[in-house]
Amino acid sequence: MNDKVKKIVDKCKKIKGFEIICALVIAAVAVCIYFSVNAMTGDAKTDKKQSASEQTGLIGEVQDILSKIDGVGECQVLITYKSSGEDKPVISNSTDNIQGVVVVAEGASDVLARIKITNALCTLLKIEANNIQIFEMK
Repeated sequence: MNDKVKKIVDKCKKIKGFEIICALVIAAVAVCIYFSVNAMTGDAKTDKKQSASEQTGLIGEVQDILSKIDGVGECQVLITYKSSGEDKPVISNSTDNIQGVVVVAEGASDVLARIKITNALCTLLKIEANNIQIFEMK
């Protein structure tokens, strides 16, 4: 078996420009691997962003509205509901029994943006301002 490999290697060495051909093949394989890995990780990042921005239900609608307000920027919203047992965050289309809302927004360091967020949430969700907490996104 070892002799067969040596014969093949010797024949390949006699080919003019063999090293260049090998280098090109290796480079082509490396480029293909790079782009396939890059495409897979790029798709995963895109899917993650789409799932966050296309969130359905009340939370998705609230996030969409708040992010369109001047000065707010990207935001994430969590709504907690009053329940018979313990308080737990759920996704719902109802504004009934809302206990509190937490908003994390890019523009939350601006007082005017915080006031706009609070007013919008009070109007949209029919809750008091003291049930809303707003934090700056990192």
